[in-house]
Amino acid sequence: MAISGISVEAKSLTLMLALVTFIYLLSSPVEARDIIVGGDNMWTLNGFNYTTWVEGEKFAVGDNLVFKYNRTAHDVNMVGGIAFKNCSAENSLASFSTGNDTVPLNMAGNMWFLCSFGQHCSKGMKFKITVLAAEPATAPTGDAPSIASAASTFMVVIFAVLGIFLL
Repeated sequence: MAISGISVEAKSLTLMLALVTFIYLLSSPVEARDIIVGGDNMWTLNGFNYTTWVEGEKFAVGDNLVFKYNRTAHDVNMVGGIAFKNCSAENSLASFSTGNDTVPLNMAGNMWFLCSFGQHCSKGMKFKITVLAAEPATAPTGDAPSIASAASTFMVVIFAVLGIFLL
């Protein structure tokens, strides 16, 4: 039997498809995050404890560390564990000095960072992170919704409208 020219089977199939899509979108993992080193304090020598800051964060493959700092007063060096312990940037794995540097977290494991200006490292301008293989799904933490979030919302609205018109 058809109501408004659309069969009950077609309406049921559309509703089922909308429900499956909605459940899929709710269970999708969160996109990579841009993590500003030091949060509001950024990358600076002001007595901020980067070790404590790290303890309050989770780092996962796919995330990015964003270093924001005064490039005439600081730099960023990715080093090995021994160099970190010795506050030495002599054999850095990577060095950054633009004042707005992004470091992608591409592999699970430990990563060490320090500032090589003067005694900044020995005064606490350094930290070690452990990058996890995958991050559990959580709510987005950015200021603006991600493209995936906008697309998810759009799809839910489309299927809701289809469901209303087909029922």
